[in-house]
Amino acid sequence: MVDEKAMKAEFRKKAQSDPERYYPVQTLIEEGFQRRKCARCGNYFWSCADRTVCGEPECSGGYTFIGDSPAGKKMDFIQTWQAFAGLFERLGYTPIPRYPVAARWRDDTDFVQASIYDFQPYVVSGEIDPPANPLVVPQFCLRFNDTDNVGITGRHNTGFVMIGQHAFEPPDRYAPEEYLSHIYTWLVEGMGLPKEEIQFHEDSWAGGGNLGPSMEFFSRGLEIGNQVYMQYDIKSGTPKELNIKVLDMGMGQERPAWFTHGTSTSYEAIFPTVVEKLYKVTGVDPDPEVFQGFLPYSGLLNVDEAEDTEKLWGDIAAKLGMDKEELKDHILPVSALYSIADHTRSLLVALSDGALPSNVGGGYNLRVLVRRSLDFVDRYGWDLYLPEICRWHADYLKPQYPELVESLDNVERILDVERRKYEETKKKSRGIVARLKGKKVTTEKLFELYDSKGISPEMLKKEGLEVDIPPDFYQRVSQLHERQVQEAQTHKFREFPLGPEEKTEILYYDDYLLLEFEARVTHVFEDRYVVLDRTAFYPTSGGQLSDIGEMEGCAASSSRGR
Repeated sequence: MVDEKAMKAEFRKKAQSDPERYYPVQTLIEEGFQRRKCARCGNYFWSCADRTVCGEPECSGGYTFIGDSPAGKKMDFIQTWQAFAGLFERLGYTPIPRYPVAARWRDDTDFVQASIYDFQPYVVSGEIDPPANPLVVPQFCLRFNDTDNVGITGRHNTGFVMIGQHAFEPPDRYAPEEYLSHIYTWLVEGMGLPKEEIQFHEDSWAGGGNLGPSMEFFSRGLEIGNQVYMQYDIKSGTPKELNIKVLDMGMGQERPAWFTHGTSTSYEAIFPTVVEKLYKVTGVDPDPEVFQGFLPYSGLLNVDEAEDTEKLWGDIAAKLGMDKEELKDHILPVSALYSIADHTRSLLVALSDGALPSNVGGGYNLRVLVRRSLDFVDRYGWDLYLPEICRWHADYLKPQYPELVESLDNVERILDVERRKYEETKKKSRGIVARLKGKKVTTEKLFELYDSKGISPEMLKKEGLEVDIPPDFYQRVSQLHERQVQEAQTHKFREFPLGPEEKTEILYYDDYLLLEFEARVTHVFEDRYVVLDRTAFYPTSGGQLSDIGEMEGCAASSSRGR
């Protein structure tokens, strides 16, 4: 198994030892940028301003663009794509429509998580031509690992639009210097950023058996985007030049909208009309002074990094001269509204594209979004109807995604069914509470109740049960569910006595379309099981069933690769 993380680190070290060979920096040099080493994290970056730290928020003092954006142009969420597409069309790129977020052309994922997913595996491998070359695309993506952070940190989402800048070229036509000059033009002309406000970071990227250098671009603590120059095949463990080299630039459409407006949170910039309507319907009125003080610290509550969130709430409250519960009373209702805004947009797009909430695969995550939203509505007693919020989103997004309006009736029917199931589950929770009263409810029990019966901790609290809800509850329950599904799908067939040095050469990583191959039988067990020195049979893994075929006229399948 290739250790992509180790190869990425090794390549980054090699690239940074000879930056002008591996990184496209000629445009930066011509513009007066100089290479520097961050005094805090030690990474190399390029800046034309005299500075000792890179653009990472941990090194540069957080998000200093809030309330003080250096951008010369303001653009809302829709205007961001319109401005980007217009500029890149003049630079020779073809804007194309988004792909469905339900990734039915792939068997390794339920949803698109980055714009490059649109072109994997067949365009990236060179087997088919891209729809245009070069191209830009406003690809809606779904990622569920930050569900618990949505609303709290001011920047996390489950659904977002990754604007992709892509090119697929043979080595003699591959032009990273040109690609970087185009993104530099976007930053300076498209967003109106003074070049003194921009930092480019040297990095590397590895994934899916590919490797390449990358350049991240920052301003005032915010990473606006990242260009990856995918150039090497590393499936064998040794980098080899790709026949088709790929430009993979991803920029969240949310980032320029937030950055150019400098709003307190990203949500106000990316859901402007929806947030305003949610404020009006619920009567929630954020206290500007409290939020202005809280937001510089909100990132500390990231559940992936915080060890004790309750202590952090107390520390932040103390810095603001407030009581911890008083601070929560200000922040949590607003963060709940932001979560509902995020979740309903994700659901609108996913359901419009044919995905359905369920207890299986990606549908499980969609059901989590529905139920988390309904939990918030119930907790605060808000008169909110999720299909109506979806309609607000569709109206706002119509200039970019007109197809969403056409699916609203179907989306409403699906969400109404989910609401009825949610109400039925609430009734079941009353009986559960009666049996649990007087007993300690462990975290494991909370996970079990949610995963097996759909009963959320909020339902238990609503019925008067005292429970401690982990801050990363939804992340952990999704991981638990995924692990249980994988265990159910993967059954260890048999084990045989083989030495650690007796390994089977794996052929399907290099050519997944390989249907015939020659191999030597190295062992025979029980006159029916054989071990080969090389194989193209794929075993059951990652939710994909094993291959079935023939070996010298006898039916054969793979139970485990060595």
